[in-house]
Amino acid sequence: WACGPTRALRLRPVKKGAKATGQSINSEGVQGKAMWGKKAAWVSYWGPIEKGTYGVSIFDHPTNLRHPTTWHARDYGLVAANPFGLSHFMKGKGVKGDHTIKSGNSQRFKYRIVLHRGDAKSAKVADQFASWVKSK
Repeated sequence: WACGPTRALRLRPVKKGAKATGQSINSEGVQGKAMWGKKAAWVSYWGPIEKGTYGVSIFDHPTNLRHPTTWHARDYGLVAANPFGLSHFMKGKGVKGDHTIKSGNSQRFKYRIVLHRGDAKSAKVADQFASWVKSK
């Protein structure tokens, strides 16, 4: 997301004089910079690339630990599901993101990345998420 045509997915430019025309929303309707640290089933970023609008959406499966996850979603284009950053996202609330897996056990996480044409609404991201959840 840091260079080339994908800089259009950023919400703000990284360098002075650079262009950023991206937009974002999560499953809860939170948009832009305000998405950082918020819980959501999915996030979606999109922007104009060449002669169209294209985007990327990331889904957090309901069987994942702490679904809906908290998102490390920055306005300069970085986005990652982060179910362990709770102490950082909820400072002062005494919440920790620790999780212990007992020896011999495992923890599975399921995510889906969808590349799409259009914004989250026209790409029917919410419908795609619902369909993915039903299929698993």
